[in-house]
Amino acid sequence: MKTPIIFSGLGVMLLGGCAISSTPINQVQMANVQVPMHTQAVAKRLNDCIVRSNQSGDAMLVDSQIIAVTRNNPHAKALFSSPDKLTDQQAVALTNYLAEANACRPIALEGSTPEMAALYEDFFKKIDGVYADLIAKKITIGVANQERQLLIQDAHLRRMAIQAKKS
Repeated sequence: MKTPIIFSGLGVMLLGGCAISSTPINQVQMANVQVPMHTQAVAKRLNDCIVRSNQSGDAMLVDSQIIAVTRNNPHAKALFSSPDKLTDQQAVALTNYLAEANACRPIALEGSTPEMAALYEDFFKKIDGVYADLIAKKITIGVANQERQLLIQDAHLRRMAIQAKKS
């Protein structure tokens, strides 16, 4: 029962960047979550959607060259410090990948309380802004990775605070 809860919570947090593997990056951080976010069925559908969206060639290119989203990503250090802006090919791959990955968002919102839905919508808006700036070549790959990680951490802390109020 705990595994689907972990995947659903992580899935929502990572939908803006969407994990490239079936093991989300922040799984260890979410291990102490007590309040279930989704039913087991919704959590499974969300996890399946994320895994499906992360199996394309575009997803692999994104993970290795643009956004460090897999756990123990061997490229993470370089990506977080990269001074490079996206090439046209990378921008197309990221755009395609995000279109596919963002299709999982409605599943993530299923059954959410209004407070949680507002948190996720705010997260989605902010992460979409980071990706838009990256695609528009306003920021570097390193800055995008850093901003993305800060947004994930902030959303995680806000989610934990909401859940703490309910328990």
